[in-house]
Amino acid sequence: MTKIEEHIDVALISKFRNGDMEAFRKIYESFCEPLYRFAYSYLKDSFESEEIVQDVFLKVWEKRAEVDEQKSFKSYLYRITVNKIFNELKHRVVKQKYDQHLQNFDQTSIETPESSIQFQELNKKVEHLLTRLPEQQRNIFIMSRWKGLSNAEIADTLDLSIRTVENQIYRAAKFIKLHLNDDYPIGILLIVFSYQWI
Repeated sequence: MTKIEEHIDVALISKFRNGDMEAFRKIYESFCEPLYRFAYSYLKDSFESEEIVQDVFLKVWEKRAEVDEQKSFKSYLYRITVNKIFNELKHRVVKQKYDQHLQNFDQTSIETPESSIQFQELNKKVEHLLTRLPEQQRNIFIMSRWKGLSNAEIADTLDLSIRTVENQIYRAAKFIKLHLNDDYPIGILLIVFSYQWI
């Protein structure tokens, strides 16, 4: 049990679920800074990270009656945070990675009207496929493939076994590949999977 979790016991969560503002304050003070650092490690933007943390606690307060006292409250907070980070990243990561790709490869071999259209279509389809993944599987996949966290780091953050993390990454990658391979040329798929998803 972490030092933070030592102060977040069932009694405190119970008070929080019943609308106790003092309990909410203690939870906020315990997790605000760790969640900010976690969000900043992805976004590298102080303002956006602070906004996400505020949104997380607002959502937690609004949904306080749904909190399961018997489950890890830390994992609950981090799942919400990862979802909000994902919503921010999905709007900027694809273009960033594609721009990076263009800098490293021969422009004439890929930068054609046809390949540009295919790539844009593929971006949209990948984003859609990610939304179809189970929440935990999607979060693990993003932490692994976008942030580059190790399986052990992901397991520690989400309170899961390393084996579970490995299995979820494998299932997510298999699902995405399965729904893309028949629709797009191998060259376009290699761009996306080499730089973003694999």
